[in-house]
Amino acid sequence: MNSKIGIMDIGSNSIRLVIYEMTETGAYRIVQECKEAARLSEKVGANGRMEREAIRSIAPLLRQFMAVCHMHGVVRMRAAATAAIRNATNSDEIVQWIAEETNLTLEILSGEQEGYAGFLGVVNTMNVSDGIIIDIGGGSTEITLFRDRKRLHTVSFPFGAVNMNWRFGREVKNGEWAPQQIEEMESFVRSSLQNHDWIFSNPGLPFIGLGGTLRTLAKINQKRQDYSLPVTHHYEMTIEDVDYFYGSLPHLPYEKRKKTAGLSKDRADIIVPGLIILKTIFEAAQGSAYLVSGAGLRDGLFHELVNAEQPVVANPLITSIRNILSFAVPVSEAHVKRVNEYAVRLYDTLASGTSAAMDKRLLLTAATLYKTGAALNYYHFRQNSVFWILHAGIGGLSHRETVLAALIADYHPKNRTPRLLRTHADILEPSDEERVHQLGSLLQLAIGMDRSESGMITSINPTTGDDALHLRLESKSEPILEQRELEAVAKDFQKAWNLTLSWSILPSSNF
Repeated sequence: MNSKIGIMDIGSNSIRLVIYEMTETGAYRIVQECKEAARLSEKVGANGRMEREAIRSIAPLLRQFMAVCHMHGVVRMRAAATAAIRNATNSDEIVQWIAEETNLTLEILSGEQEGYAGFLGVVNTMNVSDGIIIDIGGGSTEITLFRDRKRLHTVSFPFGAVNMNWRFGREVKNGEWAPQQIEEMESFVRSSLQNHDWIFSNPGLPFIGLGGTLRTLAKINQKRQDYSLPVTHHYEMTIEDVDYFYGSLPHLPYEKRKKTAGLSKDRADIIVPGLIILKTIFEAAQGSAYLVSGAGLRDGLFHELVNAEQPVVANPLITSIRNILSFAVPVSEAHVKRVNEYAVRLYDTLASGTSAAMDKRLLLTAATLYKTGAALNYYHFRQNSVFWILHAGIGGLSHRETVLAALIADYHPKNRTPRLLRTHADILEPSDEERVHQLGSLLQLAIGMDRSESGMITSINPTTGDDALHLRLESKSEPILEQRELEAVAKDFQKAWNLTLSWSILPSSNF
């Protein structure tokens, strides 16, 4: 029986609740998320205390979040507080007050714990081996260096977008930051980094951003460029993209900044200090590009709770695919496993080179998810599967790989494929059109060899020669459906690979 797990994050800027549904085999998905701005870091007095009245102001929200958990039947709960409460001089008292007001047991994360949870969120959902993670919250900023998917260093600074806005932005007139105010904040951030040499000694790594600052910049950039895949997870921004915002957003009047497409009104004031923190640290570390992670602290807290001994997943892509297939998707896992095995066998016969690892990741994704759209409507499952792959936020895939996997899964060279290639030309590379035709036709051939989804064909032996591909197939009995499908896809395969296709069928030696 599936269980429900609640993760509550009481942050400096907002309070969030995420509820996960988890199967007995460990697959999981998010079934509810609630968020409310709280600006707790603004409720800390000059003496460093947070008074009980501030806690009473958020108690009704916390009680409602707990009611949501009760309605969903949550059986395990983890509630964690970050910088605003952590840095308050009376943090233990605050935990007691929250318990008295709400019956909620709250754990206060150290900066190290917060950085580690963010690291887990990244490595469990992205295909990135080395990088620097920056998590700009409302009251703190965590920086983590990782190599070979292993965390090496984490540091937490007691400044974030909210408290830096209060410190450096109080004198801002109409929301427009003066050059001197920006320079003062840059200088403060740079001086805070001086005792952490590892930040400066690992140049050329991608910066992976958690939290609202980089996610918001990504949304604004996608609107500005009319980007064809409005998904923030694994979205990449160049140095020039962020430089553009650095030269424009701080100098907009507040009322005009609020109208920026992609920028929520409750973030219009703190986006500037968040941006200054981001760019200053990026330049100090000599980063190479900006990547956005849609997963972070709450995801890491979830993995720590349910996989305490091994919270780092072995393969983000395989984990993500397993999660999708485990929840009411009418797909035979034995069938899609055979399809992927056939596709890889064909690929190894026909191709080789530096792109083989990526091509096989694309084939794995397309082969296992090509039929997920049947959950909505069987008769249009391919088109539905395209939408599913594009928007499901599949872990371990870049945006380019996501688009390629969707195109390969729904290979239809006469109309849908050319149309989708045009739609996503802003994401794809010139060589990708040939890749789509070759891998798409190869996948259709692999699907055809198990058209009945019954494993009728028990083995395949592909060989090449004389500009031809020959398939020696062994079958339990006459594979009528499979032969018909091979005939249907042969022409597209031959055109994509410039090879004629033939096959022979023998009785299976295993039956």
